Amino acid sequence: MAKHAKVLRNLLIVAGIIAAILFVFIALTAVILGQSSAESFMSTYHYELTISTTGPIEDAVLLIPLPSRYDPETGTNVTPVDLSRASFSNFDSDISVRIENVDGVPMLNISADRIDPIYKSRIEPIPIMPGQNESELPKPTHIYSDRYSEETPVLVEMELYMLDTSPGREIDTRTPIGAEPLFAPYRIAGNLTGSGGPADDYYVSPGSTGYVVEVPFILSFDAGDENVLTISSRFQGANQWWILGWQSNSYNERLRHEFTGPCNGTYPVRGILVTGEGVY
Repeated sequence: MAKHAKVLRNLLIVAGIIAAILFVFIALTAVILGQSSAESFMSTYHYELTISTTGPIEDAVLLIPLPSRYDPETGTNVTPVDLSRASFSNFDSDISVRIENVDGVPMLNISADRIDPIYKSRIEPIPIMPGQNESELPKPTHIYSDRYSEETPVLVEMELYMLDTSPGREIDTRTPIGAEPLFAPYRIAGNLTGSGGPADDYYVSPGSTGYVVEVPFILSFDAGDENVLTISSRFQGANQWWILGWQSNSYNERLRHEFTGPCNGTYPVRGILVTGEGVY
């Protein structure tokens, strides 16, 4: 019996040592992962805008909603969009792009005497014959035009993109209303059901939570009755960090609308705000 008791005691001692080692290992791992998460943590805002028109528009003034939030310290609405950090594609040099306060709310003012569409040709693949060196083949190039034709059938979008890496704090991606920049001024028009699928002409993933929102576009321009001006914008706030791989969570807001013919007034546009996506 004494021998069995001694063996059991030794086993308990070994088990205790193993448990202590496991505890220390888990604690050290948690500290290392915590440091890795803290050191790699980053919050960002992304803003994207695309515009296309099927024909010329003249005397154009487009006031497009920007993401903004009320700052109690300054008593004003502020936007993270900084045009000095933005990249532009296919914007003609005669087009003015600036931020303008409209009734205290920042909006993007895009204006020009005339904005012409841009169409381009499709790139046809060049077959490579056996034994032919690909580097010796002529490089395919696009042909551009300001009107649709069989030769130039692809409508090109004007694009604006901005990445802001300076929030300096964790973004509230679960409940951004009242805390984070949103397209403004906005009205909550409904809730996302969580079942996924189409929602006010947008597609949302199953399980998504958020809202249907409505914001005003203020447009003034002359155009043909059949002209279609398409404006699409997207804004995202995201947190990301490294723990055995990149993890993230985010909220995003999307707006898109087609305006037909000439415009002169305020046009409510519906979009969606999706909240609480990712890992928490």
